Amino acid sequence: MQCSEIIIWVTVVAAFGIIVTASNQLAQVFQKIKLPLITGFIVIGVLAGPYVLKMLPKNLGELDFITDISLGFIAFAAGAEMYLKEIKDRSRHIAIMTTSQIAITFLVSIVLLYFFIDFIPFAENFSQKVTFAFILLTATIFIAPSIATVISMVGELRANGPFTKTAVGVSVFKDILLIILFSITFSVSDMLVSGATLHWYEIFVVLLDLLLSILIGVIYGLIYKIVFKIKKPFQIEILLFLIVGWSTFLLSDLVKYLTNHYLGFSIHLEAILIGITASFYLINYSNFRLNVQRLVEKVGPYIYVAFFTLVGAALSLDALFKYWLIALVFFALRLILIFGSSVVGSLISKDSVKETLLSWTPHIAQAGISLGLITIVVSSFDVFGEEFAAILVAVIVLNQFIGPPLMKFAIMKIGEAHVKSKEYGFDYQRDVFIIGLEGKSIVLGKTLKSQNYEVKIITDRSELDSSDCNELELIEVDEINLETLKQVGLKAADSVVILRDEEEAYRICELIYENFGTPNVIVRLNSREKIMNFKELGAIVVEPASAMLNLLEHFVRSPQATSILLGMDETQNTEDLEVLSKDVHGRALRDLKMPLGILVISITRNGQVMLPHGYTRLRVKDVVTVVGSQDQLEKVRTKLQY
Repeated sequence: MQCSEIIIWVTVVAAFGIIVTASNQLAQVFQKIKLPLITGFIVIGVLAGPYVLKMLPKNLGELDFITDISLGFIAFAAGAEMYLKEIKDRSRHIAIMTTSQIAITFLVSIVLLYFFIDFIPFAENFSQKVTFAFILLTATIFIAPSIATVISMVGELRANGPFTKTAVGVSVFKDILLIILFSITFSVSDMLVSGATLHWYEIFVVLLDLLLSILIGVIYGLIYKIVFKIKKPFQIEILLFLIVGWSTFLLSDLVKYLTNHYLGFSIHLEAILIGITASFYLINYSNFRLNVQRLVEKVGPYIYVAFFTLVGAALSLDALFKYWLIALVFFALRLILIFGSSVVGSLISKDSVKETLLSWTPHIAQAGISLGLITIVVSSFDVFGEEFAAILVAVIVLNQFIGPPLMKFAIMKIGEAHVKSKEYGFDYQRDVFIIGLEGKSIVLGKTLKSQNYEVKIITDRSELDSSDCNELELIEVDEINLETLKQVGLKAADSVVILRDEEEAYRICELIYENFGTPNVIVRLNSREKIMNFKELGAIVVEPASAMLNLLEHFVRSPQATSILLGMDETQNTEDLEVLSKDVHGRALRDLKMPLGILVISITRNGQVMLPHGYTRLRVKDVVTVVGSQDQLEKVRTKLQY
């Protein structure tokens, strides 16, 4: 690589880095108007791309490595969704829906395209064999789903339930079968266009490609196990994880080159299939399921913003304008086929009317793998490759814009979305709800009461002794559900403490997360196994055994500070105060004239904790953690909130 090429590569990568950073922030505007984040990523990519603001060149070959890394991760994330113990109750449904969509979409589209081909100008001079090759490859691309879109939407909405499991399962299995089908139709099309005879060994090579990909996927699963076993910082683990995923594409290219050079024919390893197989193996046949889930959850948001922004930047708007009418017909044709095949699958599976009418929505979007297959067709078929790419890329543009909002609408309508409620509103009174009646909840309630908190204890167990609750407000309910939580006024709670068993605590925690948006939810657990599940809901988890060890450690390292923070120094208290006063907004801490003796420990802004200094400027909605006497805290509260 020459010096000028290196400079161009660095410039394009740096420009894309700036665009992705902006995209991550600007796309949040789309959430406010009820559109998915990935729609925002794509739109911003289009705007920054070579056709509007021209911040990137038309040839984005310098960014191919980002596409490969992203697709490697997306394949891995897709396989990780195939946890057999969770989807076994939907396996029949997934099989029926997958078969229905592939069979109907592929076969019917071949018939309809055959009759429509006469209306396509550039196909007038095609021979019958070339025409059938074009139809065959187009019908194959029609099947292609977008695993990235489905996985991203599930993560964004925290979706879970039968409808979501089916959508994910069908997308993954369609993708696997698509790879197999494309390998076959590509070989047949190549034979038709070149006029060669299809030999039996060529079919054997295709099957060998797929079997080798699966076998190597298992080997990659073993490699990932080694990565997880080695003790290292989490950042290093993420880096190794992405490099290993990227290496599947590098390996595929290397094997293709070597086999073609030394054997006279090419073995095409399917990198996507390798990634899916590796994570499927890890998630079902190893002890690293939680490691896989943690990595996917942590890395996913960063991969999706880069991938979908790049998808938007790479979309050919001139192709859309040139072949917009043909693209619109193809788009409508695919939409009708996906709708019809999904409804047929749902009717066979005896779904409810609502599920039947919405079953098609997760399968509209196309990206990533579709674009990759189109690239292969362009490089292999000169006779129609350019027109094929122009039309189908335009179809993908339309599918990618309409697909994510439709899927979001369906999941919300079905009721399987678990997004955080925005109902919480500050009312200047410190309300704490303790769910669960026991000795600890009574002691905690009395302690908080002495610190001027309004405390309510909620219980659904009337047989428990409540004689010690004289000073506290005890609310007895028949069942702790959404309706009773609304009735007891949980909407006004600043904090909720849940003292119940793990399963019940998670159910209540999820209700609070989805319907009330309470900023501070504390849960006591007796084991560490499900801590991550609660943290996903924004809960603070207290595990007694670990908490005691950490407490002793802090006493050894800093006894004075620990005593203050735990309230053992009766003259000092700790409190989190939300900045509500507009007069304080934008002012530095050193200019606020805090009471003497007050200590500002931290400032939390947009979920990020900052260590403050005198020049740190406060903003409305910041949460300031302060230590001081009760009188001092009252003065600070008045300054920050009134």
